[in-house]
Amino acid sequence: MRPRALVVRSGENPFPFAPETSAIEIVEKVSHTVVPLSAGDERLDQPAQLAIFTSQIAVRRLFEESHLLSSFRAALQGGRIAAVGRATANALRERGLAVAVLAAGSAEAVLEKLPSRLEGWRVILPRGEDAAEDLPEGLIRRGANVVPLVLYRKVPRPRDQDLDRDIVESPFAAFCATSPAAGRWLFTGIGEAALARLRRTPAVVLGRFTARFLASHGVARIEVAPEATFPAAAGLLVALAREVPGSNLTDPAHRDHFEP
Repeated sequence: MRPRALVVRSGENPFPFAPETSAIEIVEKVSHTVVPLSAGDERLDQPAQLAIFTSQIAVRRLFEESHLLSSFRAALQGGRIAAVGRATANALRERGLAVAVLAAGSAEAVLEKLPSRLEGWRVILPRGEDAAEDLPEGLIRRGANVVPLVLYRKVPRPRDQDLDRDIVESPFAAFCATSPAAGRWLFTGIGEAALARLRRTPAVVLGRFTARFLASHGVARIEVAPEATFPAAAGLLVALAREVPGSNLTDPAHRDHFEP
């Protein structure tokens, strides 16, 4: 019988069922529905030095708003684009936008690639309504003028009434929360028995912000995927579920174990 792994994702893209994931049974739960929001372009009337995209959804939503996209292009003439995660960078490049800065999946990773002082910089942040404040706060501390473009809202779906029983009666060998929003959905309203079981279950995350959230809920073992992509998370999830001896994914030198 194949080991089972739980995946909770808040975004639109499905978790990959690649050949390597056939070694385990993946149970996928979608935690949120993405609702478009219309951002005004009145704050794009001045030149910007940088735009930072933190999600593929933000990229898609910007291109769905043709008037806003035109204002964005005009404001960013001569500026640069930064992307958080390879998947976000690929989404930008597929739409003809060059990515000058590629960072891993955290605010800290983006800030590490930027100058320590950003006085005089205008930074556009296309984002979701529930996006973490770590990045804009870090930019503001460095002196940047931050221009948020709130393009979508993630609305929680009703909780799966059978999920707690599934966690307790058919335990998962590992689980993955793809974002802090997915983690909140998983742990909101969870029963004591299911919570105790998840706390003992190895977890995979795409970034350290999600890792901090899981740690705050008592999850004992949290591994950060080597890249902030679903395929990278899938490979690590398989390794954790199977604990394959000799696999480089199970070698601590090849993974980022989260220590709160």
